Amino acid sequence: MALAPGTRLGPYEIVSQLGQGGMGIVFRARDTKLDREVAVKVLPRNLAEDPDALSRFEREAKAVAALSHPNILAIHDFGREEGTVYAAMELLEGETLRQRLQDGALPPRKAVDIALEIAAGLAAAHEKGIVHRDLKPENVFLLGSGQVKVLDFGLARMDPVAPEGPDVPTMSLSTEPGRVMGTVGYMAPEQVRGKSVDARADIFSFGAVLYEMLTGKRAFRGESPVETLNAILKEDPPSLFESTPNVSPVLERIVRRCLEKRPEERFRTAHDLGIALDAISTASTRSLSAETIAAAEGQPAARRRLLERLGFLLAGAALAGGGMLAWERTHPPEPNGAAVFRWMSFSGRDSSPAVSPDGRTIAFTSDREGQPRIWLKQVTGEGEAPLTTGPDDFPRFSPDGTQILFARPDDSSTSLYRAAVLGGEARRVVDGAAEGDWSPDGKRIAFLRLQSEGGQTVTLVAVVAADGSDAREVAKVPGGMRAPRWSPDGREIAVVPVPGSLLAGAHQGVVIVGVEDGTVRTVPAPDARRNISAAAWTAGGEIVYLQAESVVSAAGSTAMLVRQDAKTGRVASQTWSPSSALVLDVLGDGRVVFDTRSPRQNLREVTLAAGGAADRRYLSRGESTDRQPVYSPDGQWVAFSSNRGGGMNLWLVSIVTGNLRRVTDSHVNWDPAFTPDGRRLLWSSNRGGNFEIWTADADGGGPRQVTQDGGNAENPTATPDGKWIVYSSGNPQKAGLWKIHPDGTGATQVVKGRVSLPDTSPDGRHVVYRVFSGKYPAILRVVRLEDGQAEPSEIAVDAKRRTTVTLGRARWMPDGKAIAFVGQDEDGASGIYVQDFVPGQDTAATRRKLGRFSPDVAAESFGLAPDGSRLVVAGWVQLFSLMESEGLPGLLAPPRGGAAR
Repeated sequence: MALAPGTRLGPYEIVSQLGQGGMGIVFRARDTKLDREVAVKVLPRNLAEDPDALSRFEREAKAVAALSHPNILAIHDFGREEGTVYAAMELLEGETLRQRLQDGALPPRKAVDIALEIAAGLAAAHEKGIVHRDLKPENVFLLGSGQVKVLDFGLARMDPVAPEGPDVPTMSLSTEPGRVMGTVGYMAPEQVRGKSVDARADIFSFGAVLYEMLTGKRAFRGESPVETLNAILKEDPPSLFESTPNVSPVLERIVRRCLEKRPEERFRTAHDLGIALDAISTASTRSLSAETIAAAEGQPAARRRLLERLGFLLAGAALAGGGMLAWERTHPPEPNGAAVFRWMSFSGRDSSPAVSPDGRTIAFTSDREGQPRIWLKQVTGEGEAPLTTGPDDFPRFSPDGTQILFARPDDSSTSLYRAAVLGGEARRVVDGAAEGDWSPDGKRIAFLRLQSEGGQTVTLVAVVAADGSDAREVAKVPGGMRAPRWSPDGREIAVVPVPGSLLAGAHQGVVIVGVEDGTVRTVPAPDARRNISAAAWTAGGEIVYLQAESVVSAAGSTAMLVRQDAKTGRVASQTWSPSSALVLDVLGDGRVVFDTRSPRQNLREVTLAAGGAADRRYLSRGESTDRQPVYSPDGQWVAFSSNRGGGMNLWLVSIVTGNLRRVTDSHVNWDPAFTPDGRRLLWSSNRGGNFEIWTADADGGGPRQVTQDGGNAENPTATPDGKWIVYSSGNPQKAGLWKIHPDGTGATQVVKGRVSLPDTSPDGRHVVYRVFSGKYPAILRVVRLEDGQAEPSEIAVDAKRRTTVTLGRARWMPDGKAIAFVGQDEDGASGIYVQDFVPGQDTAATRRKLGRFSPDVAAESFGLAPDGSRLVVAGWVQLFSLMESEGLPGLLAPPRGGAAR
């Protein structure tokens, strides 16, 4: 419907044509009444001649006109002139987002700035009950001034129309259930299915647009419109990290949550979405409002939403290159207001911070250049430089600030080295030591050795002169310990448990060892189950550490920053932190520094073929920790453990449809396995107090306890004939590998000692399991199940760099002639290896990669399809950064003095 210049539509005189799309033709026009330029859109005749459509359009146009929001295209007028229906709108000068994306992806910071304004416009419309239903790059306009406008609110199309751009097929639109509406590639799954939609459909489309801004690629795109719609329903787009490595994990989480298949799993409102984006925008320094937090008090659902928002703050400033993260925590109130959290490093590869005695420098570990090394950075300023050659970790400053003590892995273990801060050759101080710390006077070094005694892990705490002489044992502490920290008075050494290493019945807490008398006592943490970071001493003799909110790991969840009296155990203060940590140190003046780690762990299926492994698809996506996957015997389902929905429970995902099903819903339930017929599940649960082996129907019905271990019975695996369940016991009185009949009878010990993660061979004759060797990270051994006779061969699992990922159980290949396991390659990337199994022979030369090695996504655990054609891998996104917290009253760094010798 072309109009010649000079044509009048009411008070509007056509000047020239601006563009044409599925909704009609847009003209530049002059408003003769107000003497201004406007844009006039002439509607398609099919829409103009439909009374119902015209009535609905007029109502929605009036509603949009009433919004008067800076991020929504303003509608000035609506009218009809001799059968021509038109809408007069503000005239925009600039380009659409589609035109901008023709040059490729946008920088993350720019993408977030644009996304913030889109979200603001959506939020304003949604509050008025208006749903866009067709958000896409063509409907986002970028003004020359930088302002963003959302176009075409409420312009519902009733019939199929021509595509608005290359490869952008448009389907018919409707608000009624049963009719499809939207643009292929940007429609929410409920739109594709023809269901009624609400504001959450716009949030899905928003996620697709934000994904495209960040990657330059469509989130969903197939060879045909039908394939694209199928991808929306069943598939997830590739990770942002695959094409945009510098994107923050928080931004990745925001996009993933927008793109959830189920509306209830997305952001509830565009307003909530805006809060999450605002937290990571360059200009944002505001905290979550006190009103928001107050509303969450005493309301579990609201508090969960609050913690979600805190999680979105986790990597915010890494995107913007700076900025402050702050909020008020829920309880108990700080006497002097809220703590403030801000980023101190931005490479995504930094961890293990240590503060110099003068508080001006931080030593930390970074593998940003491929090799973990010790780096130094100024507390105020941007200066950063590597100190050591690597591979090194866990630095500690000498009291005079001239030396750095650190750990370096050797061929079979780890040793302690020291190097001058000003540079020079590193010198070995202690062989076979995991970590160390200087005494306050610099004359001695405390160090740890992990070893096995009587099948149990113990940690040797010892001291040595600063030159490496006169080593002396101080005490042996049950369980695996780490992070020795000397008290300010030099009389005690604090250590904390290695995540997941506590013996049965032990509680989380800081273990205090007397240097002279070797006494060992524990200062209990507020929660006995949840892992804690390294403990740092304050000037007042208190200890401060982070206790993770998640029971799964010491890293990757929100946490409580705890300050505690080291003698009485009295908790002086608790402050919510956006992240837990492995290492924390005191900066002084109410400040601490700690390392943060990405919490996301999802499942991806990998196809195995003669030409090598190839990524197939994600089976789970989101901000959950999904791990320990196992295929059902028919290969149609994968069972796994996950903290999605709260707690740690078992879930099932269909290989065919992608549908998720929750199996358990109380306490901690993990490490599932199927019975040979696939009808029942086996797993470990602490619902009775300690962990025992449980079984239930595959849908969770009919649960019953199998073992009566009394300690920690975990890692069940069934023999192919269904006669035995093999599991590991952490009970100190009977630690080892056990087998038991499914009815709970006939419990028999197969192997004594500290073992874990058994897997039975396809013929039921052998079991592969992991043993603690005192070396890093693991040794795999094989035993005959019938008589417990060890096969004279083992697999040493190598690691080029340390990681907090727990290596999941090994799996037998379907033919029983090889064993697959998690390991690291020569570059430190974690993936799946396979090695032949021949009793009595060293088969190390047959070791080869099976699949899924990535420097940014570490394989943690995996399942193997019954026919050996596929793997499903639980991959953890490896991003590490340093964070500073200030505003913690009464927290002062201990004085350090003396000279290191």
